[in-house]
Amino acid sequence: MIPHLNVKAVSFRRYISIILIGLGCGGIMTILLNTGVLRGIELKSLDFRFLCRGTIPTSDKIVIIGTDEEALDKIKDPFIFWSPYFADIIKAVAVGGAKSIGLDFLQTIALKKVEGEDIDGIMADALLEAQNVIMINLLRWDNTIGGLKAINPLSRYLYASEPDNIGFSNLTIDNDGCVRRQTLLLNDTESNIYAYIGLKVIAKYLNSTIEKKGDHIRVGDYAIPVNSYNEMLINFAGPSGTFPIMSFYKVWQLSRQGKTDFFKRNFKDKIVLIGPGNIYSQDFKPTPFYRSQYYTGTRQTLGIEIVANVINTVLERRFIVSPEFWQTILIILFLGVLTSFTSFKLSPIAGGIVAFAVAAGYANFCIFLFSKYNIHLDMICPLDAIPLTYTAVFTYRYTIEDKEKRRIKRIFKHYVSEEVVEELLKYPGEIPLGGNRVEVTVLFADIRGFTALSEKRDPRQVVSILNSYFAMMADVILKNKGTLDKYIGDGILAFFGAPIPREEHAALAVNSAIEMITRLDVLNKELMLDVPLRIGIGIHSGEAVVGNIGSKLKMEYTIIGDTVNTASRVEGLTKEFKANILITEETFSRLKILDNITPEKDITLRGKTQPIKLYRVET
Repeated sequence: MIPHLNVKAVSFRRYISIILIGLGCGGIMTILLNTGVLRGIELKSLDFRFLCRGTIPTSDKIVIIGTDEEALDKIKDPFIFWSPYFADIIKAVAVGGAKSIGLDFLQTIALKKVEGEDIDGIMADALLEAQNVIMINLLRWDNTIGGLKAINPLSRYLYASEPDNIGFSNLTIDNDGCVRRQTLLLNDTESNIYAYIGLKVIAKYLNSTIEKKGDHIRVGDYAIPVNSYNEMLINFAGPSGTFPIMSFYKVWQLSRQGKTDFFKRNFKDKIVLIGPGNIYSQDFKPTPFYRSQYYTGTRQTLGIEIVANVINTVLERRFIVSPEFWQTILIILFLGVLTSFTSFKLSPIAGGIVAFAVAAGYANFCIFLFSKYNIHLDMICPLDAIPLTYTAVFTYRYTIEDKEKRRIKRIFKHYVSEEVVEELLKYPGEIPLGGNRVEVTVLFADIRGFTALSEKRDPRQVVSILNSYFAMMADVILKNKGTLDKYIGDGILAFFGAPIPREEHAALAVNSAIEMITRLDVLNKELMLDVPLRIGIGIHSGEAVVGNIGSKLKMEYTIIGDTVNTASRVEGLTKEFKANILITEETFSRLKILDNITPEKDITLRGKTQPIKLYRVET
């Protein structure tokens, strides 16, 4: 932490940036939440969750009798003449005690007697006898009447059965051709309300009425959650074949043989669905367990199986529920802000790893909630918010924050230690590069008699000596968190307490001076000059102006003010006082450890009216 900086203000501004970027990216994904492309991908993610979950147990109250290949082979009559076969099975199943029978077979053409047999009459008699058979119709929008028009079974069938024993069989198909939900109620006017066959079968099974109440459809004590279009997400128990399908032909044979025990054992108190059960019927659709609308044959789900899955969802109360829209928005915004926080704190690689981990964690959380609790959380938009936010944060950091950091690094890398530079980079916006008045301690050092020494030596040797000296002294200053301002001939100007304010700036300057004298002895042994180098150091504390000063051609971070002039003049007095280090009272008063410091006489500096106290630092 940088002392004296308004760190709370810095953190607050940074947190505001973090939150705004997270909310902004989350907001973008919220706007895109229900767009076509993302909605289609979201539906595919729902399919993926079904695949991850796998098959689940089905209700033992549901039995399917499907027209099979054996029936097609052995019943020689065309399918349009199969009404008597359906009638035989309906009668036998009803006698066996089935509570509700769903007939997924639509006969719209009246047939005359065939070989003396009244085909339509046989079916009508079976419907009249059972009285619990739900037939299907098809609904079409008719522009001429401005409403729905039903394609109904033969009127003879309708008269034989109860008036309400009919339900539409229209499937609700998503844009990709897949069935994932089912409309349970359709209406064009308040008086014309149509119910789905599966819902009608359930109502007959429960001996109950169907009521729409708010966002639920009630049948008996079952409350079915639906959206504004009266659609229910189907909780498919598994792929085609999850519900065992009895052979139509074998069941028909048993009905002709009068095997009453078989029918009571298999159909008593059950829901029985009768309809096409083979691929030749063309009555099949892709469902979530099949990820492409181009799958064909038995890999898709039969229409009668879709009806069974709707009924199973209700009877087992395995309703797929989704959060409210505002809750989904909160999830997206939360993930955006979370990614923003982690990306601001970490490097691009580390931030990318964390963002990936967050995305993977959320995806697995969605799969877990669906598999365990039948909760469908939106997956795609929240997941997309993560890389979007990650990209936005690092774009912001590179163009705004990191640009400022690069500028600071460029300016200070020659003035302060790498440690101080790294400290500066933590709060780039708080460094007043344009100029600021701060309290500092200025150190001025000069080699005594270097002019005379340099005149007696080769210029290359002079430069080599100076470079060795400056390198050693600069190392000491930077190590003590000082700022190396400039070299003036053979002199060194440094200051402590800026750009990073430090309470102990006076002590750091004095410690640097002592170490400089000690290191100079080491340098003299290395150089082996006939006359060893000697330096004088003057130190003064006070206010000064620091900042980037210069022109477009040359700009440098430097210090100006009376404090600098005083330190320079104090350094000039070291020879007179025969002292290596002299400090002023302003510096002395800021020291906590006063060992090896002795007072000298007061002296009035050139240009000053008041004398100042000086102190010698013994080395």
